[in-house]
Amino acid sequence: MEVLNFDNFDIRTREDEGEILYSIIDVIGAVSEASNPNRYWSDLKSKLIDEGYQPYENIVRLKLVASDGKMRQTDCANRETILRLIQSVPSPKAEPFKQWLANAGNQYIEETEDPSILAERYKDALRQKGYDDNWILTRIRSVEIRTQLTEEWQDRNVKEEEFAFLTNDIMKGTFGLSTKEYKALKGLVRQNLRDNMSTMELVYTIMAEETTRLLAIKDDAQGYRENRDAARKASNIANDSMKRFEQKTGLKVVTSNNALNKG
Repeated sequence: MEVLNFDNFDIRTREDEGEILYSIIDVIGAVSEASNPNRYWSDLKSKLIDEGYQPYENIVRLKLVASDGKMRQTDCANRETILRLIQSVPSPKAEPFKQWLANAGNQYIEETEDPSILAERYKDALRQKGYDDNWILTRIRSVEIRTQLTEEWQDRNVKEEEFAFLTNDIMKGTFGLSTKEYKALKGLVRQNLRDNMSTMELVYTIMAEETTRLLAIKDDAQGYRENRDAARKASNIANDSMKRFEQKTGLKVVTSNNALNKG
């Protein structure tokens, strides 16, 4: 999943069968500025049917990360369908959104042809937010490791909805905090936890997740329970390493600070 930004609204996207699809609820929120985008979308579907348009024929339900960090089924559609939907949304923001969507599609094509463009754009976006280059490189590596781990889980018959439970085990074992507790410590609500981790917190997250993947391969872990065992072993190893680092340096890895305030 990738999150794009239009006029300070996050638009969740996901590639499906070689095509980029957009979260309809996110688009509705960005274009209509409705206080309840879910209700607005429900009413809009009824309106479209009355107009003779069958929206369900062009909608795909995909699991995307919700604001609570859980994977939830979400109505998604391609650019053509999104453009048709916003024609029925009376809003002065519709035309700028159409232009933004066209530009986003062009960028996607460029990035598909040359993946290095995507990496550079990601780096530039993080720099603009104020992150330093050392943190950025670590964060990019953490994304790569996370992707490799979830792909390994999929290959080992772990269900996608179980990823969050395994991740929580890794966080708890490595840092002594559940994902929810960790976010509370940093004062986060909807923000991404890893985007608010310090470089050292990311380093130990990388260690725990990569060790989880390697142990799963070594033990040929299959299904949720066996991969949970691998995750718990790996997080204990990462926790031991973190404690040794703290003892020898006198530095604390886990803090309420984040990367932007140099925690």
